[in-house]
Amino acid sequence: MASSKRSYSRKRELFLDCTLILHPSNVRWLTGFDAGIVLMGKDEDYLIVPELEYERALEVVDWLNVVKGPRGALWKKALELCNGPFFADLSYLNFRTAITLMTELGAGDASKTVRRARMSKDEEELSRIKKALEIAERAFLETWKELEEGTTELAAAGALEAHMREFGAQEFAFPTIVAFGPNSSKPHAVPGEAQLSFGSVALFDFGAVYGGFRSDITRTYVPDKEPYASWYHAVLEAVNAALKALKPGARGKDVDAAAREVLAEYGFEKAFVHGLGHGVGADIHEPPFLSPSSEDVVSKGAVVTVEPGVYFKGQGGVRVEQLVYVDYNPIVLNSTPVMWW
Repeated sequence: MASSKRSYSRKRELFLDCTLILHPSNVRWLTGFDAGIVLMGKDEDYLIVPELEYERALEVVDWLNVVKGPRGALWKKALELCNGPFFADLSYLNFRTAITLMTELGAGDASKTVRRARMSKDEEELSRIKKALEIAERAFLETWKELEEGTTELAAAGALEAHMREFGAQEFAFPTIVAFGPNSSKPHAVPGEAQLSFGSVALFDFGAVYGGFRSDITRTYVPDKEPYASWYHAVLEAVNAALKALKPGARGKDVDAAAREVLAEYGFEKAFVHGLGHGVGADIHEPPFLSPSSEDVVSKGAVVTVEPGVYFKGQGGVRVEQLVYVDYNPIVLNSTPVMWW
């Protein structure tokens, strides 16, 4: 995959020799591959994998030196390939692994470099996110055509996931949320036996994975009656306010506040119970975070969700989520309109 090689080469310039990248999402971000670890050597770079992944790795990452390492301790192979000093993505790792690397290799932390680099998407990363979003949106529109009164949440979620696979998703970006009627008051509702009624709200939160990168979208069907119409109107205004505040250099908490202020004007401040959004890329939740406590500074080239919502126990809820490329004029990547029905 020539494009992956180009993307890797650009990222490689940011790191010192003898840097180990171990966290799975960081390896996927660097290589597009979903196993092993990366060693950036002094003369050559390596993808170190257990034997059971060796054949697959040779096919997928043919532009790195693929070598076998001891399963469960792949980092030990680095001692044969680089003489240090070593660095690693320590803060991404569990405590035991990080301490082992610090004591056995004397590894310094390269996590800040990883974090900064991952926040701004390059051309290839953006292309893969867009494709993942295209797959998800196409699947949703196809699913919506098939839904009837009485369809269960489980059946709708199954159809949506099947269509995502049909249209090219490697996997699902996260567990699909489908919530009908009062269940939509739960931001992380789990699909069950509740049935679709076109006289109430129907919330869908879903995403696909393509080339190791993810998409995230929420759409809520809202009948033209109260109180649902007022909820929806307020949420859409909050989306627009957040987009106006979303610029390179903005703090995450300030973008969140722009949406929250709108909802407060409608008296819905207590109904917005989660942060406004988050970065999306190799992980479904990654910096920058847009929330009341976030000091993250949004960088040009970040891809973030803008997803205000309001939730009323026993009645239902509305959330609209746009996936946005951050520039001085932010670009909404979605092609499916917020009112598609």
